[in-house]
Amino acid sequence: MKISHIMFASLLVAMLGDILLLQHNRSKEDDWESYRVAHHCTPVGVTDGSNRSGYQCDDGEVHYRWRQMR
Repeated sequence: MKISHIMFASLLVAMLGDILLLQHNRSKEDDWESYRVAHHCTPVGVTDGSNRSGYQCDDGEVHYRWRQMR
């Protein structure tokens, strides 16, 4: 096989992997919405200046979520 064929195949596999990871991430975020409602999570202030926001839930823990930059 030529090097160009191997590189093209590697690029294709990497792109397919990214697509699968993005689809899995979307379903995880959908689960978060139902978890947030079921556990009465309320937003708490961000203290470290990052893009994270925290939610205090009735399970006694603070769950951090990344905020999307617009």
